[in-house]
Formats: sequence, C-alpha cells, structure tokens
Amino acid sequence: MAFAYAPVSQAWLVFFLLLPLWIVARHPDPNTRIWRGWLFGLGYFPIGASWFAQTLRTHLDYSWPTALAGHLLITGACALAPTVFCWLAGYCKAKSFAKVLALAALWMVIEDIRFQAFGGGPWMSLGLSQVDMPFAGLFPLVGELGTSFFVALVVGVLAWMFFGDEDKASSWISAKRCLLGFVFIGLLLLTTHSLKQIEWTRSVGEPQPIALVQSAVTQDEKKNLASQVERLQVLITLSDPFLAKARLIIWPETVVTLDRFDVNQKLRAFHEKAIFSRSSVLVGAYEPGLSGKRYNTAYTIGFESGQAYQKRHLVPFGEYVPKPLSFLDDYVPGDTYRYHGRMPSLIANSGVLYGISICWEGSFSRDISPLTRAGAHALINIANEAWFAGSTLPWQNLDAMRVRAMENGRYAVRVANYGPGAIIDHKGQISHLIEADQMAGELGYIQPRTGVTPFMFLGEDLLTLMALFLLLGIVLKNRTKQVLHAGKS
Repeated sequence: MAFAYAPVSQAWLVFFLLLPLWIVARHPDPNTRIWRGWLFGLGYFPIGASWFAQTLRTHLDYSWPTALAGHLLITGACALAPTVFCWLAGYCKAKSFAKVLALAALWMVIEDIRFQAFGGGPWMSLGLSQVDMPFAGLFPLVGELGTSFFVALVVGVLAWMFFGDEDKASSWISAKRCLLGFVFIGLLLLTTHSLKQIEWTRSVGEPQPIALVQSAVTQDEKKNLASQVERLQVLITLSDPFLAKARLIIWPETVVTLDRFDVNQKLRAFHEKAIFSRSSVLVGAYEPGLSGKRYNTAYTIGFESGQAYQKRHLVPFGEYVPKPLSFLDDYVPGDTYRYHGRMPSLIANSGVLYGISICWEGSFSRDISPLTRAGAHALINIANEAWFAGSTLPWQNLDAMRVRAMENGRYAVRVANYGPGAIIDHKGQISHLIEADQMAGELGYIQPRTGVTPFMFLGEDLLTLMALFLLLGIVLKNRTKQVLHAGKS
C-alpha cells in the first residue's frame, strides 16, 4: 500500500490491496476481525511512514531500539484505524449496495477521526493517493476526505463483485454482479473525468511574478548557531537575481533559529534594497511572546513589509504535547515552547491576497479552506523538510498541497528548505519545480483566482456528518427490517 503514494505513486494498488481488509470485515468473529485489521495497519502505516523512525534516529539522537519503539507507538496508533474499521464493519448486516455504502461511510468517518485525534495523523489517506488519478476530479467537490469515501466505495463494489453478499469470502463470481459492478465503476470514472474539466473558480487580475528560494540547509547545519548569518547570506544571494522581477520572493520556514527581531537586524540592508526594487520577501522566523514561548511566524520585509502569519496548527510532540498526554512532557525531546497562532491571517502583495500556511498545516483541509473563505486568491506553504531529507514524506507533502490547490480552486506555492519546491496551478498540476536537495531559486507566475468550489462550501465537518447520517440510516433501516421479520416469524 505504501507504493500507492509519492514518489512511487502507483495509486491503482489501493483498489486491490484493500480487498483483503474488506474480506476480513466479513469474518463472524470480532476478535479475528480486530486482530487481522490491526496486523494490516501494522504493515501499512509503519512501512509507509518509515521516515518517522529515520527522523527520530538521525535528528533527535534516539538509539535505534528507542527510535523503532517511538515509531511503532505513533504508527501503531494510526493502525487502530483499520482495526476499528474491521471490528465495526462486522456488525453491519445490510445487504448488497447498502452495505457497500455503509462500509465506505464508516471508513471515511474513521479516517477523519485519525486526521484530528491528538493533533492529527494526516498521512496516507486513500484520497491523497488519487492526486494523479481520474478521481482527482472529486477534490473540488468533496475534498480529500470525500475522495477517500469514493475509493472505499469502489473497493466495496469490487468485494461485492467477487464475493457477493455471503458472510464468507467463498462465493462463486457472478456474471451479473460483475457486469453491474463494472458498469457502476465505469460510470463513476466517467463522471470524475468530466468533473476535472469544470472550472469551479475564475481568474481575477493579471498573473503575478513570484520567486521560490530553496537553500538546502541540512538539519544539522541549522543547529549550528555560528553559521546563522552565513545561511541568511545564502538566501540573500539566491534572492538577489529576482529583485525587481518578482513581486513576492518566498523563503522557507525558519532556516535560522534567530528570533524575528534579530533576523530583521541582519536583513536591514537587504530589506532596503527590496523596497527600492518594489519586491516583497516572505521570511520564516520565530517570534517571542510575552510568556517566553515563541510563535512560528511567516512575515514580509521589503516593499510591503510588516504583515505576518503565525502558525495555528502545531506539530504534536514536536512543538507541543497534547493536554490529554501532558504526562509525557518530560519524555518528549521536541521543542515544546511554542504558541498557537489564533487567526488565519492573509498577506497582501500587489493587490493579491495570499493565504499562508506553515509546515504540516498544508496536509489539513481544515487549515487551508478558512484561508480561501477569508478571501485568499492564492495559497503559500513554507516548510522545513530537512527533518525528512531523503525520505518519501517531502514528496507526499507536496502532493498534499496539490490536493489543497484542487480543493480550493487556487494556485498554490510550496517552498521547503531542502525541497522539493513547486508552483502548482488550480488543477493540481506542477508548473515549476525545484528538486529536493538543491540550492536554487525559481521565477514563475501564479494566476490569482476567486470563487468558491463545492468543497469550500460544504467543508469536511458537514461531509463527515453526512457520512455519519448515511451510516446510521442504513444501520437503523436494517435493524427495522430484522425486527419486522422476527415479528412475522
């Protein structure tokens, strides 16, 4: 299943490799369902998120046994999702397509819980795997989460085609079921392909020249306090060719550990040069608060300076410890001295409003959609991917921003220290790319857009609520039928 995601991106695998899970869900013994569902999750998540153990070992100085234990703790928690799915699915006694719908809704609800519990675990959703598939046409309509529902729906249809309505996966394949199943899947693919052609939002104003700057500083180099000024000078050198050419120059998240005031002191000459060139620069830095904690901030210097966004969705166990797990404070080596930002602030540049997100906020629809609802014409995500250099996660995070672009019908820009960096159009296609591990700059254009996609109107909360009502409706209808049948007997 891990090969369904970037950089391998063999998304068709999910439709067949999930079939065993649907077969497990038919088993009459709940203990068997729980055990096998958990084993599936222990293969899927620890392998797919192998970058987590690598990060603990390389950058946080864990021993390999401790790193593997921490890895299995976090990914094992994610593995509870297919475990709970298999456990509950066995109690659904609906027949035919009603059961297919119920299991797809159940998967969607459980996946959404995984996205939110204890700060969230947004990795490897079924929807994310479809970024380059025909199902990508569903993103502006129902988002990543709703696309997961339709992927699970197709898997359920395949299971019904091959194994019918029996409680055991031993039925003969029925020609009638196969015909109906293939017709349904074909019509669904035709519909999603047609949805990709729809322009849900519209262009406004002229294309805007922007520049991406990627410094490729390793995490070990970032820890070196003696080289901070040198790293800022590298960013200045990479940015100089774009002054007066780009309206906005975008730097990665916190390449140095200096606070905002100190960064401004070091960038004073460059700030004045950017003003003269009528270029703005988006800088990532830490910003101290009154109580000693710091904000992770993105702010502008240069021509339109003084605007700021403060990261709202912090990384659990990296930037804070969730309150229910506060007893782990003394055992977590991450930086737990951060404030949550409060508002989804926009940054204006040459009349264009940009919605800013930092780091893994780009993986959450709930963090990005409020920016476009507030009026953002384009999206920017800055990150520090040096934590995960050489792993699969940076490419999957780039795919997540491609999904955000499609969900919101907006151009998106991703700039990450150590890369990859990209300009993404409103259809999720990459127009400019800086490969990972490269020190480089790239000049490109974004087209400001306005308007609302259906997903922006609906939102994930309403979609999850609809899935819950669908699931409960099917369960209650089936329960009523069973009571009536028992009465007649």
